[in-house]
Amino acid sequence: MSPITEVALVTGREVRRSFRSTKGVLLAVLSVAAGAGFSMLFAWLDRVKRENLPPGTDWRAAQEQFFAQWYAPETGRALASCPYSLWMMLIATLWLAPWLVALMAFDAVSGEMQHRTVCFWTIRVRRPSYMIGKALGAWSAVVAVTLGMNLVVWAVTIALGPWPAANVIGWGARFFAVTLPISAAWCGIATLVGSQFKTPILSLLFICTAFFCLWLLRVTAGFAQAHWLAYAYPNTFDALLLSPNLADAARGLLSTGLIALATATAAALAFQRKDV
Repeated sequence: MSPITEVALVTGREVRRSFRSTKGVLLAVLSVAAGAGFSMLFAWLDRVKRENLPPGTDWRAAQEQFFAQWYAPETGRALASCPYSLWMMLIATLWLAPWLVALMAFDAVSGEMQHRTVCFWTIRVRRPSYMIGKALGAWSAVVAVTLGMNLVVWAVTIALGPWPAANVIGWGARFFAVTLPISAAWCGIATLVGSQFKTPILSLLFICTAFFCLWLLRVTAGFAQAHWLAYAYPNTFDALLLSPNLADAARGLLSTGLIALATATAAALAFQRKDV
């Protein structure tokens, strides 16, 4: 088989395994339920925010000022007309994605090494293909779960908010697209760290530790004004990916893509030398 066929085989099997297992089904159900809860909360916060604006306030100008404090002024202008609840869902997804990745991917490789089932795969496919397929499978499963969460929020926003359906779907799709390269970077990191251990619980522990250390590095970068340190933290790039400037968006996409590619490649190279 060609390497592409091997990667597709492992990826497909990993996605099926994720949603056939009790863990995968439970995480999917809990995530969609959380999306329903978030949607109700965000719709309520959006309504409260609108109702508490002083009389005569330009709502669009207020949103532009708010988003300009989070991002660059040009990004604030671009986001001025977006539904506030959808932006809040974006922020929630970015914060939840690393932990969802950790829970979905921690036993992808370590579980098979523990039970020696990995031996059946290493004689059927190339080791690099196996690892890349594992990373892509984890990413596909996480994307499916987060999409389910977002669809619930979009539906509730359309039903309860003053926004036209086309506006909600357009902004929702754009915000969801921002999460895709960032979650890919988290999956690459989780695959690299988790594949170093033969015990799933150790894999989960070290993945969570790695994610926490990356977040701590991001916080340290802010206090020390050493912004380059934050580039190792995938969530840093949401501002670039949301920018209306195509050059900034391309930089964000390239940066997250490089993290995903570098970590998946490192995992494949390390697994190539591992005695399984």
